[in-house]
Amino acid sequence: MPALTIALVAERRSTYLADGRSQQECAALTHDGEVDEVVAALKRLGHTVVQLPGIASLVQDLATNRNKEWDLVFNMSQGFYGSAREAQVPALLDAYQIPYTFADAATMALCQNKINTKTVLDHCGVPNAAFSVISPHQRDIGDLVQDAKHLAFPLFVKLGTEGSSKGIDSFNKVNSTAELTKAVETLRSDFPDQPILVESFLAGREFTVSLLGTGELSRVIGVREHIWQDPSKPGHDGMSNGDCTQNFSSWQSKSSTDCGLVIKDYKLSETIDPQVQTACLLALDAWTLLGCRDAGRVDIRFDSNEPGSTAQVMEVNPISGMLPGHSPLPASAQVNGIPFEQLMAGIIESTLLRISQKSLTNMDSAQYISV
Repeated sequence: MPALTIALVAERRSTYLADGRSQQECAALTHDGEVDEVVAALKRLGHTVVQLPGIASLVQDLATNRNKEWDLVFNMSQGFYGSAREAQVPALLDAYQIPYTFADAATMALCQNKINTKTVLDHCGVPNAAFSVISPHQRDIGDLVQDAKHLAFPLFVKLGTEGSSKGIDSFNKVNSTAELTKAVETLRSDFPDQPILVESFLAGREFTVSLLGTGELSRVIGVREHIWQDPSKPGHDGMSNGDCTQNFSSWQSKSSTDCGLVIKDYKLSETIDPQVQTACLLALDAWTLLGCRDAGRVDIRFDSNEPGSTAQVMEVNPISGMLPGHSPLPASAQVNGIPFEQLMAGIIESTLLRISQKSLTNMDSAQYISV
């Protein structure tokens, strides 16, 4: 691999917390340690890294032509404002024809909007939970409940354009019309401009599948299972169930070590579990269908624990956490013999391969036109 000059765009969580933002508002932003680990790995691979702390710095560098010094951008930007904030940096880079890691603006915007994602998955026959959408313009609670009447309880209520479990707490799983109404009112109070997604609750096993590559070269490099403990029973494998009162991720549980969650990473070469294999195949289908690139995750959950249960796509993550030993993507890769530095090399190689293929395609098109 040639030595490159790589601009790394990432909003450090500490910057926004120091500016008075809440932990929940900053949940999707990168940990300082995450940025530092990525920078260190890229440097060990022989690359020069230019750090840009967000879109404002990127705009300044584009305006002064500093981007002429870059070979590509390593995009870790989550953005902070707007319903398509993860697409903002990729859109700028596309406009300036600067190559970058991970999905393009169209895929980023699609995957951030869970409603649009599910609509595309439905259209293409990819399994996902039955759902109903509550528009921010709908005001009559009775109408809202009527819209979701075709769904059977328990249901799960969440924001339509958020990630990192933002807006999710113990109240989001509802078992009655009264609880549904209360959950909608709570989310509306905190996020008045957001559409709300009401889904059938998936009660089966939950997996997050890590992938590397683009298109037909995409492959699964790790699988992590989230095993939620029954708060009325002893912990699993000798682990305490802590204060767990739920069997789904919330923004708080993702930062807690005492939430009753047991994590199990699978070695793919040794796994014969049919549900793990099914989750991998479904994740790969969703990943390629939505145009994800280079590396990321797809979250899968089965609809029940009964025989014959069906795997469903919960969420597609075209840009994923990169904190070694913590984030599912690098942690699952490590279990499967891909250390962090090798993972970074794989991401850069995937990006460079896309660039070279695009250049050849453009060259062939130009030759065809000239004839």
